[in-house]
Amino acid sequence: KKAAALPPLVTERYEYYDVHGSSETAVLRELRRKGIAWGNGKRYESVTSWRVKWNYGYNTDAQTCSADSFQVTVDIVFRYPKWTRTEDAPLTLAEKWDFYMEHLIMHENGHRDMAVDAAAELSRAVSEMSPARTCAELDRAVRTLSLARMNKLNDDERRYDEATNHGATQGAIF
Repeated sequence: KKAAALPPLVTERYEYYDVHGSSETAVLRELRRKGIAWGNGKRYESVTSWRVKWNYGYNTDAQTCSADSFQVTVDIVFRYPKWTRTEDAPLTLAEKWDFYMEHLIMHENGHRDMAVDAAAELSRAVSEMSPARTCAELDRAVRTLSLARMNKLNDDERRYDEATNHGATQGAIF
């Protein structure tokens, strides 16, 4: 009997760093100085990170073992700048900031959507796996499949950032 593919459980958390300035130059300087350092050694104005976990039980009979109630959890953390507008900041700067943040959020939501889609794909793939001879064999197959899906997700995200120039082509540029 094939297990049903359960939708992923998704949690989202938001973290902010403060940006100050009453001119475009000052705000941009703050973004570059306070941006988030990433594993590649570069700084980014915002990042979305995710952690995918899974849990499942076993459906066994005398000769096989298959996954039962395979549940994927995706924990997502968005990190964004938060500009505190000063009284002397011009309206045009506030408008530029609002436009920038709208598009930055849209770009980062693209990263979130890829992680959630990959988790759903993983759940579907496990639900379609043929039973293994032993539960240890099943665990190895699930780990191998999961690693392949997460590596594909990492590659997809790299291509997404390359294609959008980290959101710049989507309007996420200050």
